[in-house]
Amino acid sequence: MKVVVIGSIGQLGQDLMRVFGDNAIGLCHQDLDVTDGPSVLVALNSLRPDWVINTAAFHRVDDCEANPTLSLAVNTLGAINVSRAAAQVNAGVVFLSTDYVFGGEIRERGHPHNENDLPHPQNVYGVSKWAGEQLVMQSNTRYIIVRTAGLYGTATSRKGWTFPEMMIHKAKAGETLQVVNDQITSPTYTADLAIKLRELVEQGITGLFHITNSGECSWFEFARTTLEIAKIKATIEPINTSKTQTRAQRPPYSALTSVRLIECGLNPLRIWKEALKDYLQTKGHT
Repeated sequence: MKVVVIGSIGQLGQDLMRVFGDNAIGLCHQDLDVTDGPSVLVALNSLRPDWVINTAAFHRVDDCEANPTLSLAVNTLGAINVSRAAAQVNAGVVFLSTDYVFGGEIRERGHPHNENDLPHPQNVYGVSKWAGEQLVMQSNTRYIIVRTAGLYGTATSRKGWTFPEMMIHKAKAGETLQVVNDQITSPTYTADLAIKLRELVEQGITGLFHITNSGECSWFEFARTTLEIAKIKATIEPINTSKTQTRAQRPPYSALTSVRLIECGLNPLRIWKEALKDYLQTKGHT
C-alpha cells in the first residue's frame, strides 16, 4: 500500500511518515501547493498512491480571521483539489479537520461533541474547515474526515513550540503564567493520532471520525498538569478569554468524543494526561 502524506514536515506529518514507514511518500509545501488544482492532479497521477493524507492547512486562527481568502484557498479549495485528484487516480483521501467547527452552541462541560452533532463554527478557520469537509465528502467516495484538537508533538512545529513546551519555557524563565480557563478542549498527542490514522487507512474504514486523546480540560488545566508532571514550580493564574487580545473568537467548549470509532470496533485514544506524560518523557522534561 502506497500512502502520500501532504504536509509531511509538519508535526502530525512527521509522525505519519514515521508510522507508515517505507509505504509513505512525503510532500511538503515546496513540493506541492494544494491551492493549485492542476498541479495536485499531476503530482498524484505520477505517484499513483492508494491513499492521500492531506494535513496541509492554514491554521493560525487569528491570521485566518485577517485573511479569509487565504484560509478558504488552503482549507477549502485545497481540500477539494486534493480530494478530486485522489479520486481521479482511484485513491482514498484523508482530510484533517478541527474541533473549531464547533463552539457556537451553548454546552456544559462533560458533554463532548460527537460525530452526530451539527457543527456551528465561530471563526473563519472553523468555517473554512467545515466547508472543506463538505467538499471532500462530495468529491471522493473513499474519504476519511478526522476532526481533532489541540495538537502537540515531538517534531518542531511552524510556530517553533508546542503549548506544553511554551509553558515549561516560561515557567523556567520565572514568568507568571496566565492561561485561559474558559476554553475547554481535548488536547491530542500527534504520535497517538498518527497510529490511529494508520489503523483506519489499513483497514479501509471510511467516514467521519472524531479522534482526540480521551477526556477534556481547559488550557489552564492543560498548563497546570504539564508543570505538575514536569515537576516545575511556577505561578500560574487562570484568566478569562476576554482578557486576551485575539482577533478570532475561540470556542468556549469544543471537546470531542467519538461514537464512530466504537461502532467500527476500534478503541478511542488513551486519556490525555497519559499521553501528555509520555510526550514530556520523550522530550526529556521528566
